[in-house]
Amino acid sequence: MREAVKGARRFLTASVWTNYVIGPAGGLVNATNDQLLDEYIRKGTFSSAHPVGTAAMSAKNAKFGVVDPDLRVKGVSGLRIVDASVMPFVTCGHTQAPVYIIAERAADLIKGMWKIQ
Repeated sequence: MREAVKGARRFLTASVWTNYVIGPAGGLVNATNDQLLDEYIRKGTFSSAHPVGTAAMSAKNAKFGVVDPDLRVKGVSGLRIVDASVMPFVTCGHTQAPVYIIAERAADLIKGMWKIQ
């Protein structure tokens, strides 16, 4: 992240930006060294792009992955993950519809386990 911010700074100092970009704004003004830049980045960055894939799904007998195809957390009893984190990649569209599908599937799995119709 630090190198990305430094690269953006270099890019915006090109002569083509004269009279368009006056200078850094906000906390970036005071981020004059790597330590201050790291602090600026930690305070000002967050995930906003519908993160997915943080709890990978894999086969029940696989040694990798967090959940099995029934959305059960491996090595834990009575816990399932039912959200976008089990999706392997960001979908082309909004993540809302795929999460609804995952939730409906989870509901069916849970009802089946408890023999509820």
